[in-house]
Amino acid sequence: MEKIEVAIPRSPSYRATEMVADLRNAAETLFFPMHVVGYWDAPSGDHLCPQAQRRARCPHALASDDPGHEDYLATVERDLEGVLEVSFPHASVQLFLS
Repeated sequence: MEKIEVAIPRSPSYRATEMVADLRNAAETLFFPMHVVGYWDAPSGDHLCPQAQRRARCPHALASDDPGHEDYLATVERDLEGVLEVSFPHASVQLFLS
């Protein structure tokens, strides 16, 4: 998977958005015609989980030493066909596009 970091410097006169919806719009605009297929919001732990959508147990929220744990990146590549990770470090959010 290709990875791109969108670094927005901190400034005393403005604050960049940290809302996933705003960051999604920015990523889809920058990399049109690609679209977001998944995201990981580190501060909240929120993410688009295909297992949870099927009403199955989410393997991404488990401790990394748990045998049922699965890395979210692996799920994005396999199940959601993601090919590009766009990282917004100021918000600790990763968006995955296909």
